[in-house]
Amino acid sequence: MRHRRNEIRSCGRIPYFHLKQAKVSYTGKFTADVCFQYDGGAIIRENVDLGQFPIMLQSKLCNLKDADPRKLASYKEEASEMGGYFILNGLERVVRLLILPKRNYPMSMVRSSFSDRREGYTDKAVVIRCVRADQSSVSVKLYYLNNGSARLGFWMRGREYLLPVGIVLKALIDTTDREIYVNLTSCYNEKYEKGKGVVGTQLVGERAKIILDEVRNLSLFTRLQCLEYIGEHFQPMMAQFIVNDSFSIVAESVLNNYLFVHLDKNFDKFNLLIFMLQKLFSLVDQTSVPDNPDSLQNQEVLLPGHLITLYLKEKLEDWLQKGKKLLQDELKKQSKTFNFGDIIQVKKLMGKNVAKQISTAVENMLKTGRLVTQTGLDLQQRAGYTVMAERLNFLRFISHFRSVHRGASFAGLRTTTVRKLLPESWGFLCPVHTPDGEPCGLLNHMTCTCRITSFFDSQGNIKKDYSEIKKSILKVLIEVGMTQALPKLVLPGPPQVLTVLLDGCIVGCIPSSQVEKVVAHIRAFKVSSSEEIPDDLEVGHVPLSMGGAYPGLYLFTSPSRFVRPVRNISIPSDGDKNIELIGPFEQVFMEIRCPDGGDGGRKSSFPATHEEIHPTGMLSVVANLTPWSDHNQSPRNMYQCQMAKQTMAFSSQTIQHRADQKLYHLQTPQSPIVRTSAYTKYSIDEFPTGTNAIVAVLSYTGYDMEDAMILNKSAVERGMFHGQIYQTETIDLNDQGRKSDRSSRMFKKSNVEKFACPSLDSDGLPHVGQMIRPDEPYCSIFNEVTSSTHNLKKKGSEPVYVDYVAVDVKNKKHLQKVNIRFRHPRNPVIGDKFSSRHGQKGVCSQLWPDIDMPFSGTTGMRPDLIINPHAFPSRMTIAMLLESVAAKGGSIHGEFIDATPFRNSVKKESEESGSKSGSLVDELGLKLKEKGFNYHGLEVLYSGVYGTELTCEIFIGPVYYQRLRHMVSDKFQVRSTGTIDQVTRQPIKGRKRGGGIRFGEMERDSLLAHGAAYLLHDRLHTCSDYHIADVCSICGSMLNTTFIQPLKRPVREIGGLPPGRAPKKVMCHACKTSKGMETVAMPYVFRYLAAELAAMNIKMTLKLSNGAGA
Repeated sequence: MRHRRNEIRSCGRIPYFHLKQAKVSYTGKFTADVCFQYDGGAIIRENVDLGQFPIMLQSKLCNLKDADPRKLASYKEEASEMGGYFILNGLERVVRLLILPKRNYPMSMVRSSFSDRREGYTDKAVVIRCVRADQSSVSVKLYYLNNGSARLGFWMRGREYLLPVGIVLKALIDTTDREIYVNLTSCYNEKYEKGKGVVGTQLVGERAKIILDEVRNLSLFTRLQCLEYIGEHFQPMMAQFIVNDSFSIVAESVLNNYLFVHLDKNFDKFNLLIFMLQKLFSLVDQTSVPDNPDSLQNQEVLLPGHLITLYLKEKLEDWLQKGKKLLQDELKKQSKTFNFGDIIQVKKLMGKNVAKQISTAVENMLKTGRLVTQTGLDLQQRAGYTVMAERLNFLRFISHFRSVHRGASFAGLRTTTVRKLLPESWGFLCPVHTPDGEPCGLLNHMTCTCRITSFFDSQGNIKKDYSEIKKSILKVLIEVGMTQALPKLVLPGPPQVLTVLLDGCIVGCIPSSQVEKVVAHIRAFKVSSSEEIPDDLEVGHVPLSMGGAYPGLYLFTSPSRFVRPVRNISIPSDGDKNIELIGPFEQVFMEIRCPDGGDGGRKSSFPATHEEIHPTGMLSVVANLTPWSDHNQSPRNMYQCQMAKQTMAFSSQTIQHRADQKLYHLQTPQSPIVRTSAYTKYSIDEFPTGTNAIVAVLSYTGYDMEDAMILNKSAVERGMFHGQIYQTETIDLNDQGRKSDRSSRMFKKSNVEKFACPSLDSDGLPHVGQMIRPDEPYCSIFNEVTSSTHNLKKKGSEPVYVDYVAVDVKNKKHLQKVNIRFRHPRNPVIGDKFSSRHGQKGVCSQLWPDIDMPFSGTTGMRPDLIINPHAFPSRMTIAMLLESVAAKGGSIHGEFIDATPFRNSVKKESEESGSKSGSLVDELGLKLKEKGFNYHGLEVLYSGVYGTELTCEIFIGPVYYQRLRHMVSDKFQVRSTGTIDQVTRQPIKGRKRGGGIRFGEMERDSLLAHGAAYLLHDRLHTCSDYHIADVCSICGSMLNTTFIQPLKRPVREIGGLPPGRAPKKVMCHACKTSKGMETVAMPYVFRYLAAELAAMNIKMTLKLSNGAGA
């Protein structure tokens, strides 16, 4: 029996399990210094309380930071608590990783929506998502027009604005038309017109002239004129930020805040715009192919810290603008009583602008996952940013932190392009760990070796400042022969040289013949852990090609990128000193060898420079737990990844302190005999998910057809697969009844009910261990004013047990909040779902008596579970057969069996030792043979009913089985009569409401196909909304009929005769007669349909087969 009371007290550092039980949020005080200045006067600094800000567990501000397992256990937390989530209203919320376009990289695209912008636009454009240091972003698009010109578009306050590209070029720096023309045409050289890697054609010069002519036609010749042209058009939008300034200053502000915001210098912005124009012209001339925005090569993720920073920045800006407007309005009044220098008056005025709404907005965003924003934050969706961190089991919990979602906007698309698994995802996204169904391909999971870059390096140390990193990289590049980009210096284009871009900034160019040496030199710096080059630097060398990707050398050091480790075999080293982190952008253009030493199916491949560390690196954590998954059909591995997260398992080691709304718990879990190396690496034994069951493969009864299985009744009675569901009810007196008598309510049982409710204690709460039956009270709330008692009764159709009662004692007067946790026993019954680790799921069809189960002639052992042999040929789950043989040998020898997939593909020991190792089947079979068992895992079984030997040998052995959360006790519903819908008079739906089972279109079609008309009539009419209506057989109406009330004193009563029942009389208003009235049985919804049609002035008539009108 558990503790009678778990108290939740208010103290300096409230334990986290108390926060979850009290249903409150884990927050910290959030303050900021706000500075005021008026008319160039002194700056007034004031500390402002911005409310309570949510704190992520295990973050720098968390009290659990750097706590060891022993200390975590003393806090009644998981010893392996990883954090990374928020506690909001007692619930654990995780910020979902969302896919975003790769930052600071110009992507060429072809989309039909581009041509719908305006007349003259084509479907081609170059798009770049520019990200500032504070992670806010602005997307810039360069559209190509039919006349050869281009338009530059960027978003401001939720609206896209377009500018002629020539005006923007001349507004950035002081330049001439000739300089712009030379820069644009530098990518074309007549000498290399038909060579490899050429991206420019003769048409580039013509397009450059058109761009410059557009500027000239507007009479804009100098930079100042171009700035004033831009400022004049943007003055209304920037009025609230820039007051009484010239057009040129407005234009400078627009160019600084909305154009290539990741670059500080206008010279760098000019060079990048020239590069984007050259790439756009190359796309139009088909000398390069468009980039694929659905490829992981051109994607990154949105991290939780970045999302919160974006949202917080916008809310702070809105608050400051509102405060600024309040002060300006007060000053415009020319009030003599208001003095800006008086801090008291300023604080009083700013008090009207509630500062605590900032932290409240952030907390609401984390609670609901919805962004309440006016600008959109350059994101593609407004909802779905956070999800509940479900602790159904440990695998489901950790999968929330490794999952990557494509975005809610793609879920409704009918195209399958965004769902496809592309080769660029190799090693970064797991190919089998994705749901089957609607989110298939949209919700993916990172591989076990993949990680996301941040401001910390691979050793967990904070990186240097970005300016220092850039200087060190530039120093290395200049040393190896890069020509640095300088003002007035025209950089040639491919194929002579390749442009070098560092995080979207053009830093120079390198001769094409020297690029490979430069790349190898940079990679050597990465492997050597040099401080000059970050270890997660992405070196994307796009080589020269005929009509391929636009060539260049792209270097990325920004956060939010995918990286994974590979072995750099071009640098000989012992151990793991030659491990290099690579990204998806550079992986496409690298030669990475598989561990088996093969050529990957290509006979004429280039010599490899890198090697995979292990084949299992391409699988996620959950997918790596499937033993010998390389011997299974791939769909089965996908099913197992989903079923592993739906398993009733040992979900938490602190289950006695948790107050989750629903918690699944397996009573008798076991450690698998056959396991992969990942199982030990990730300590899954701390949260086991199943049981080693003796499984026999045979058709013993007729109850094992169609994936059904038979469980040994005695094994179940001994505790196999026993489990519970814990359900917590939180009762807050503030939420009960009216607000007026809130203070008079308390948990108490009245004197009258002491004998009526024996399950309740004197304080109105149930006893721990008490069984509560359906509709039996489990809590009593007493009102002192009215002396009335309100009992809360348990809903449902099964008895439950009170597991514990936790009370909140922070209120000195009396209890206000109580948590009551119920325990639902869930022992295996017929209809419950089970699964092996190979996607072989089935339903328990019978609990077979142990005495009737077949037994082994060798050991006398009876199986715990019997499955049908027809489950294997079509599913091709060979790994399940291997597991049975291996587990039998492991249990006999008393050892665990390593079932890491692709073990035979890694050629190491056999070649080095010179010995010839046998196959996996030989290895497992010999272990059985050593102990006198059959080499193939077969045994002779005897019938438990007749005692005779079965005609063939049976495959039998231990297999690790999982019990899924889909149980009959949670889903069954049955009713003969019950509540009906008020409008249609049909049975309502919903198990909780006592509804019926839906008889849908497919069920109707099946009965029609069988010709069971009477049964169809019974289901859809008699047992649904049976109704008798009066119909006029003359006019065919059933809406014009009315019932005529009989006289109060019938003739029989006047004549002294005994009273009799007056006959029912119905007449038709339209026909003005009661003749021809007939009663017709029909579904009531048909009458409802006739009334709805009549409201639309449509008359429905019935033609009766017999009657006056027949």
